[in-house]
Amino acid sequence: NHEKLFSGEIKTLPFSPSRLWRFNTEIFAHKGFGKAKSPFSYVTSERGIRDYAPLSIADQSTVQMMMIVADSFLTDREKRGDFSGFSADKPDLKEQALIEVIRREHSRVLGRYPNNVEQEKYLSFLKRNIKMGGKLEGLKTTIKAMFLSPESIYRMEFGMGEVDAHGRRHLSPEEIAHAIAYALTDHRPDNHQLIREALQNGQLKTKGDVDRLTRKILNEQLLTGHWNRKDLPRIMRFFEEFFGFHRAGTVFKDNDRRRAEKINQWNTDMLIHDARMLIEHVLKKDKDVIAELLTTNKYFIAHPGDNNYAREHYEKKIAEIMDPGFVEDRVELKRNQIKRDFNFEDMPEKAEEALVAARRDAERTVAMYKETLDKGMYRHPNFPFSGKRRGIADLLYIESYNLPSSGRHDEQKWDWPLEQPLSMPEEERAGLLTHPAWLTAYSLNEDNDPIHRGIWVYERLLAGVLGDVPPDVDAAVPTDPHKTLRERMEPLRSEKCWKCHRKMNPLGEAFEIFDDWGRYRTHHYFDENGEIYMRRDNQFDRKLKEGKLTTRKVDASGEIVFSGDHKVDGKVKNAVEMMQRLGRSDRARQSFIRHLFRYFMGRNEVLSDSKTLIEAEEAYVNNGGSFKALVVSLLSSDSFLYRR
Repeated sequence: NHEKLFSGEIKTLPFSPSRLWRFNTEIFAHKGFGKAKSPFSYVTSERGIRDYAPLSIADQSTVQMMMIVADSFLTDREKRGDFSGFSADKPDLKEQALIEVIRREHSRVLGRYPNNVEQEKYLSFLKRNIKMGGKLEGLKTTIKAMFLSPESIYRMEFGMGEVDAHGRRHLSPEEIAHAIAYALTDHRPDNHQLIREALQNGQLKTKGDVDRLTRKILNEQLLTGHWNRKDLPRIMRFFEEFFGFHRAGTVFKDNDRRRAEKINQWNTDMLIHDARMLIEHVLKKDKDVIAELLTTNKYFIAHPGDNNYAREHYEKKIAEIMDPGFVEDRVELKRNQIKRDFNFEDMPEKAEEALVAARRDAERTVAMYKETLDKGMYRHPNFPFSGKRRGIADLLYIESYNLPSSGRHDEQKWDWPLEQPLSMPEEERAGLLTHPAWLTAYSLNEDNDPIHRGIWVYERLLAGVLGDVPPDVDAAVPTDPHKTLRERMEPLRSEKCWKCHRKMNPLGEAFEIFDDWGRYRTHHYFDENGEIYMRRDNQFDRKLKEGKLTTRKVDASGEIVFSGDHKVDGKVKNAVEMMQRLGRSDRARQSFIRHLFRYFMGRNEVLSDSKTLIEAEEAYVNNGGSFKALVVSLLSSDSFLYRR
């Protein structure tokens, strides 16, 4: 009951159940096991929060996969000579040397050195294995046993600290270190300097300790690191799992249709990058984060996200290309490359062709830059890949933003802004749900997907819960080339279907102002036969000019219901109006907080978590809509720190 969770009437003190939480795929990838495949997989839907502790179990197949991982890991190390001291032709190792091996391997597999009891147990096991199977096989069998220990498979959160008057057990400092590390990163706590130092200095005992450490980590590292491997990767991963925009590339789009509908390049990786840059920008400002993500019309397009870096690279590029010697430098560079990579004397004709092509490309580049600059526009400078920034080649992919695309050697038609974010038309875009990456992720192969878009809004922003589709229901929408998608969905308004579809269709149909490429639209087009006409290429232009196409305004009207606020509920003309109204609502904010709670706690919230959720919302609101304050509140809450 959403209202009850935030009402303040629940006085039960929060806690999480004592538990074993199986490691996930991302954590395994950073354990240092080389190319070994992860034995762990998610059983949750790809559309939502993935890592739930109660659902993360290790069954027989997991154990079998862990054995395969161990074999692969040990085989690679044996090839590298890591176990040369255990070869048959080497003298037997003394006991102290065996102890050192046990400590080293235990630390490598489990992330910590063994205590005295564990050390003695594994030493005895190693000696027995060597006696039975030989030195090398005995060592490998012993290491495999470490792989099969519970600590190799699970995060252990039992609450080994003090017990309070209510029977709740506080996490021990070691447990807190692991909990914070795995909440924000994919690494063990000893791999994170701030967490490691706090643990060593005895500063991970109280709620205040956790508050200070978490705040310090977020202030220093929220957006730092490699562009594809952030220092706190689980922050961006939450936004990906919550919004789902990162799955845009999983929706197949036919190339013939792409060309016919004038999408010059279908580059979902770049659309996803643009969405991430928007999120990073909002997080950097850290003000009204939830509302901004849901309502802003400020986007990044073909931009690295850092204006200082963008200007520095742009000015360097302009100076390079406008230099009078640029063309000859490029030709000389190609000549040296040919000499280095090919036999110049044996292929004089091909070499000359390559030099002519290099000169032509360089001259074309200079001409295109001059032409763009003469128009008073910024020429997109082709950003290279680097440790901090993703490479961005050109503007070929930007048709989804209703912008004219161009390649590196083409005339640039759009005045690409060097300083971003840029303002998109307010009547066309409002937040991530009107971003091409999200619209594509929640589309079908050849059309929009208003049902799943509506489900997303209902569950993520209205805190609604929907059951599974009844087994006797045919969920397919009938095909009819003479009707729009909305018209084809009209049968779902029958009494039998509308009981459920009234919760999703009015929300999802509001996104019909966009096509399945993410482009804003105002009209549907029909050909001479009354069939929907989707082409947007030269053939479309010709038919439109000849008057062979008829138009009909897009009906993207919808309705917000179940928000709990009469000022929010009601009819909307399209998704932009819906997001402007819903994006700043209490219900959307609280629903976002509930999903962030699930992400960090690894479980669904229950009524006893009411105090945690209310305090988290207060921290967010009282700090001007700060995402950092929200995370600090959740990670220092009783739900995070206590077990029972």
